[in-house]
Amino acid sequence: MPTKATTNSSSRRSLIVLGVMMIGIGLLYLLSLLTFQESDYAAVSRLGFGDLLDPSSRSATLVQNWVGTVGAWLAHLSVTLLFGVFSVTLPVVLIGSGWVMIRDLSWDRWLRKVVLMTFWMLTLSTFAGWFALEFDSISSVMSGQVGFMLASLLQGLLSWGALILLLTALATLSFMTFKVDFSFLLNLDVSAFTQWVKQRLSSMRKLADAQKEVPRAAVSRPSEPQADTPKSSASSPASASASSAPPASTPAPTTETPASTQPPTKSSEEASSSSGNIEIVVGQEEEDAGTKDLGRAQKAAASGSKNKFQFPSEDLLDPATEDDTPVNMDEIRRVGDLISDKLKQHNIALKTHAEDDGEDRELRATVGPTVTLYEIEPEDHVKISRIGGYANDLKMATAAKGIRIIAPIPGKSAVGIEIPNSNRQMVHIRSMINKKKFVDSDMDLPIAFGKTIDNEIFMIDLARMPHLLIAGATGSGKSVGINTIITCLLYKLHPDNLKFVLIDPKKIELSLYRHIQNQYLAYVEGAEEPIVTDTSKALGALKSVCKEMDSRYELLKMAMVRDIKAYNDKFAAGGLEDDLGHRHLPFIVVIIDELADLMMTAGRQIEEPISRIAQLARAVGIHLVIATQRPSVNVITGTIKANFPARIAYQVASKVDSRTILDVGGADELVGKGDMLFSNGAQMVRVQNAFVSTEEVERITAFIGQQSHYNQPLVLESDEAEEAAGQGDVGDVDSLFIEAAKTVMLHQQGSVSLLQRKLKIGYNRAGRLIDQLFALGVVGPYQGSAARDVLIETEEELQELLDEHGIKG
Repeated sequence: MPTKATTNSSSRRSLIVLGVMMIGIGLLYLLSLLTFQESDYAAVSRLGFGDLLDPSSRSATLVQNWVGTVGAWLAHLSVTLLFGVFSVTLPVVLIGSGWVMIRDLSWDRWLRKVVLMTFWMLTLSTFAGWFALEFDSISSVMSGQVGFMLASLLQGLLSWGALILLLTALATLSFMTFKVDFSFLLNLDVSAFTQWVKQRLSSMRKLADAQKEVPRAAVSRPSEPQADTPKSSASSPASASASSAPPASTPAPTTETPASTQPPTKSSEEASSSSGNIEIVVGQEEEDAGTKDLGRAQKAAASGSKNKFQFPSEDLLDPATEDDTPVNMDEIRRVGDLISDKLKQHNIALKTHAEDDGEDRELRATVGPTVTLYEIEPEDHVKISRIGGYANDLKMATAAKGIRIIAPIPGKSAVGIEIPNSNRQMVHIRSMINKKKFVDSDMDLPIAFGKTIDNEIFMIDLARMPHLLIAGATGSGKSVGINTIITCLLYKLHPDNLKFVLIDPKKIELSLYRHIQNQYLAYVEGAEEPIVTDTSKALGALKSVCKEMDSRYELLKMAMVRDIKAYNDKFAAGGLEDDLGHRHLPFIVVIIDELADLMMTAGRQIEEPISRIAQLARAVGIHLVIATQRPSVNVITGTIKANFPARIAYQVASKVDSRTILDVGGADELVGKGDMLFSNGAQMVRVQNAFVSTEEVERITAFIGQQSHYNQPLVLESDEAEEAAGQGDVGDVDSLFIEAAKTVMLHQQGSVSLLQRKLKIGYNRAGRLIDQLFALGVVGPYQGSAARDVLIETEEELQELLDEHGIKG
């Protein structure tokens, strides 16, 4: 029998071992946080914890964290989703607890320190979140999602009182931690401070009075030619310069739209030659395709379809009017002069560059459809961070409601200042799809959203995204953006290569697409209507998409290929047998127009199939487009958000909504009507969305729908069959039922692929046999990608089940 001393010694050794393990884990955790890189976010945000155990997922993920993919994932979870940089408290607590175990120190004193450190972490994280709400230049990584949400809650309840509460909490924690004595505040000389405040207020009033005269002096400069600055324009108020300018991201296009320096148009050349201070560049239009056929016939399906499908013509779209809102060159020059003068007042010297006409210019203005980007290059001795501090001064000088300062512009040794145009230019969908860039694109699912500041067509490949999350307030252009997505795909892909699953809880947004149900829509077997408008049926539709996804993965597995393109190529080459269920697989684009309604009715149930599709469906050609007008955290949950690196934000109501969808501010200051920010995790681009009218959609869908000879809708297998089987309803058994039961019993594996190989049947029939075997009790319930358990082991047990249900072989 062990003695008490032996027991204590064994317990002590266990504590030492546990302490050493905790210190080791804590050091790894601390190292992962210290080497945290925001660039790792795009790589690990799509990985769940289970993906970390998958070697193929780890090898495809390149991270810079010193602790590898696990460290990058853990640091992303701690810094981004929890307490920001103050999450470093967590490994410190682990290491300290391990040290207490090894040294056998007092737990009471250590637990008091842990409580204090926890309060410090929460308070500092919330304080950083408050700064992130008030100042866009503060990164949300400082606070994390927890700190940001706590700050949002306090600000909503107390407004500026939240700052007082946080300062009080910091003072209390300082007193408790460092024993700080605040009695010295009672002996301060308040009169000196009051006098200093009065002097500052007086100097600010004098500066404001002096600035009122600056715009007039800047407009009526003696060096300006009389032809460019008529007397009437000199007296025009500064408020005519611009409307609100959103703090968008850099205008550099994505990898699908490489930037190119466009030569100025005739109007821009005249502007450059007539101004001694600013060079104005208006980007040229992209090259037309040169044919109304647009070359889309070459994109016909490779599935061997005998039906001849006629693509819609560009004549169905409204013509793009030329110069309906001409560029106001006088306004651009005047705003450029105001920017230059205001910076010089603050002793910020700008470099001049000699142009071809022999004149030196300080600014370069690139005029876009919605905003104008003013580029400046400060002298070498000027600190770039100073320019960002004068945003409010520039805003007041130019009378703009919002200004975005990009310091510096990525890839350039220049600083950018974005100011909205007073006259916006309409971007028509016809001017997108008839361009050579769109027609000759080799993207699988090309979408031409609109134009950038450089007047370039902004295109993305939905197949590479691979899913898209859209948010925007009512009237911001969100519905038009969804119509743009569908229209581009209708003009580019043959019905054999593309199907839509449309879920429209609002019942009216996507109703126009009923006309193309036989050509382009996919719907659930037994559904009363092709477009899902009943929120109670949306969950079943998404589960049917999941079943289609699982079915496609089985086909790819049998074909021994890794993606849908390789599978279709192999099928078209005759390398796959039809009797095993192989078929041509079209792309499926699932569009949900209002996620908030589904979350209110189905809640967490709707989140599961969305997450499964977002995580797994890319390889089999299924892609999600989800839109909502309420981008709150209870609608766009962390699980959904993590699987959607590509996001679009139209104008939203608040800065909190902007941070929810984009992780940064800016969308709350967009000017609406299609002005949007596109983020792919690495960069953001500001785009003016192309406009598609209701009449244009009606003409396109009517033209496609009248082709009655083409009648090949995609019918998705209903999820209700399996649910009914789960309730014990066997129904009419298949003629191969007994043979199927013997096969799964013999191999002790209940899978669809096994029945396909052994019985030489297709996937759908094998799936129905598995459902009937489950209803009879031969196999167990569905287990995802794993095979079902077989519940019988001998032929005697099988015969008893058959006799019990009256099934005779």
